[in-house]
This record gives sequence, C-alpha cells and structure tokens, in this order.
Amino acid sequence: MSVFNWYNASIKQKIGGLFVFLLTFLFCVIVFSAYKVNQIEREMRVVAFLDIPLSQLMQQVEFIELEQHLQFEQFQLKNKIDDKPLNPHQQFAFEKQKIKQLLDKAVAMINHSLALKEVILQPEAHQKVATTIENYTQKSDEFENYLENVYQQNQLTEQARLQVETMATELESAEKQIIAQLNKLTSDDAYYTDQHEKDFLFVSSLLGICAIILGLLLTTFIIQIILRRIQRIQSNIETLNSSVEHHELPLELQKKIKTKDELAALEHDIKIVISRLNQEMTSREEIEKQLIILATQDRLTGVFNRHKWEEQIENQINMAARSEYLFALIILDIDHFKQVNDQYGHQIGDKLLKHLATQLQQQIHAMDMLFRIGGEEFAIISPIQDKQQAHQLAERLRVYISELDEVSLPKVTASFGVTCYQADDSSSVIFNRADKALYEAKAQGRNCIVVA
Repeated sequence: MSVFNWYNASIKQKIGGLFVFLLTFLFCVIVFSAYKVNQIEREMRVVAFLDIPLSQLMQQVEFIELEQHLQFEQFQLKNKIDDKPLNPHQQFAFEKQKIKQLLDKAVAMINHSLALKEVILQPEAHQKVATTIENYTQKSDEFENYLENVYQQNQLTEQARLQVETMATELESAEKQIIAQLNKLTSDDAYYTDQHEKDFLFVSSLLGICAIILGLLLTTFIIQIILRRIQRIQSNIETLNSSVEHHELPLELQKKIKTKDELAALEHDIKIVISRLNQEMTSREEIEKQLIILATQDRLTGVFNRHKWEEQIENQINMAARSEYLFALIILDIDHFKQVNDQYGHQIGDKLLKHLATQLQQQIHAMDMLFRIGGEEFAIISPIQDKQQAHQLAERLRVYISELDEVSLPKVTASFGVTCYQADDSSSVIFNRADKALYEAKAQGRNCIVVA
C-alpha cells in the first residue's frame, strides 16, 4: 500500500497499517538482536574454547621450558653422562616430548576451529599463530637433535656450548613470541566482543527509541487527520445549521472528497444533504417569488393587484400620519370600455387593458405604483407634494392615452379622479374622495380630470 493510498484509506486501514508497520519494525529489531546475540555468543565461544585454552597450553609450555632450562644448566655443569637412571639429557628429551604434545594440541585446536569456520574474529591472526607454533616445533626438534649429538660426544666444547645457548635463546624468544601473540589474540577478541556488546546495546536502544518516536509521530499524524476531518465535518454542520436558521442558501462543498474512510462517507452524506437543501431552498425561493407575484400582481396586466393596493395604501397612510410625507392618489377609468368588449370581444378588451397597463407603467416614475383595482379601473400612488403636480401627471397620462394608436386595438380615452393626502385621512376616506372625483369627471363628459 503506497503512502497516498494509505492516507486515503479508511480509519480501520490506517490504524491497521500503523500496527503492521510497528510490528514489522519490532520484528526487524528482534531479528537484528538475535543476529547480534548469536554473533557475540560465537565470539565468546572462540575466546572461551580457543583463545583461553591456547593461553593455558602456552603457560604449561612455558613452565616445561623452565624445567628444560634447569636440565640444560645441569647438563652444562656435569659436562659428562651420569649413571643415574634418568640422566639430564633423558630428562630434557622427556620434557621436550611433553612440549611437543602440548604444541601439537594447540595447532590442532586452531586448525580445527579454522576448518569449522568457528573463528570469527581475526582468523588470519589465528592462522599466523598456528604457523608460528609449527615453526617453533621444528626449531625445538632441531635443538633436541643437536643436544643429543652433543650428549653422545660425551664432551661439551665451547663452540657446542655457544651453539646450544644460541638455539636455546632462539627457542625462548620464539616461545615468548607465541605467548605474546596468543595474549594479543585473547585481548583483541575480548576487546572486539566487548565493543560488539556495546554496539549492540547502543543500536538496540537507538532502534527502540526510533520505534517509539515513529509510533508517536504516526499516531499523532493519524489523530491530526481525524481531528481535521471532524473539524471540517463540524464546520459543514455549523454552516448547514446557520443556513437553516437564517434562511440562507448553504454553500455547496466544492472540494472533492478523495478519501474512502468512515468520515469520508459522513462528509459525503452531509454534502448530499447540503446539496438537497440548497436545491430545496432555491426551489422554495422560486416558489415564494411566484407566490408573491401571484399574490401581488394582476394576472392579466402584470401590474399590482387589489390585494397589493390595500396593503400599500395602508402603508402610505401610516407613513404620512407619522411624518410630513405626502402622496397623491390618481384613479382612472377607461371610457366606454363595455362597448369595446361588446363590439370587439373580451379578447380584444383584455389585450387593450394589458397594452394600456404596460404603457402607463412606462410613463410613470420609478417611485410611482400602478394598481388594477377593478375591471378597467386603475389607481396610481405617487409621492407628489401637492395637487398641482398630481394634476400635471394625470393630464400627461390622459393625453398619452387619448393619442395612443395601436393598429390591432381600438382607440380609447380615460377619465381621472385626483386627490392628495389630507390630515386624518384613512384609506377609505382618501379612496372615496378620489373615486367621487372620477365619477364627476365621467359626468362632465369623460376624457377629463377632476381634482378633489
């Protein structure tokens, strides 16, 4: 499993991967420890079963050489063959045989260990010691033969004595060299073994510390991943909750969810919920807008309807009552509209009303509001300060309607009733006053304006 796949894996797989990693690391530490312990054990066996016994053998050789030296001194003092059962030469030969046996045993031990590859540390040095011992044995045999010849002559000349002393000195020097080499081997082996033990303890401690640090780092890393994911989920839930409380559209999660763990499934579910909520809130807003349009706009003409009229006239009255705000109310009625329906049909009449409403909406100011309050009756609320301005607006609209010429629609005129807000007016009072002025305009012959 690659690092990327492990990062995107489930929580169970993350923890399992961490567990497998730590077990693998621990297994490597155990294997390394077993290998080093086995190596140290083999080195200790070399020291215990080869180097130390060799040193002991050479100590025996050294002791026997000392006895030989005494025998040789006795041989020099007598300078003749005694009649004793065991003369000095015989004693020397006997001691020499013991030395030969010990040295042969030492060489056999070294060669046997080298053949079995039991010597781990300094095998070349051990081979060199074996060669040195073999050379020593050869020199010892030569010395013994020479000494035997001297003994058989039954007279020790000065030259022979010097030769014997020289050969004895060489043997003693070779012996000391062998003992020194063995001591150095034993000392070096002990040093290397001790050093390996220290290295083993150091590396084992270092590996243990590394395992603890890696375990802590990986555990912390996994915990941080989980915490970040939980915080992100919590943030999404808070966003969702805030959107529901404030009736706002929630922001959809744009970031692609790449992981496949349990938290990713939860994030995916939250994303689906947010997406559905977003769609439903958008749909609800559209429905609310449609409902508002249906509730406030006239279905035929598209201007405000009677319901919106009642709401706005009350608002205007309340605003005027609380402040110095003034407004004008203009009511207009299409003249002889019933005749239009009778002559051209209701379909043409509806088209005429729709066309007139569109044109009137374009002629009034942005602050003015146009309402259809009856069949062919419209009302305009305008924030005009006096009756003169209201009359000018009504006159402009009257002239525009009378001059309106649409090929597919009949020409019509309109009558206007105009009034302005007065103190203590209510919605019904101001409406009745404007409506009464409208009927007076119709009574005066239509296509005119009456201001009340």
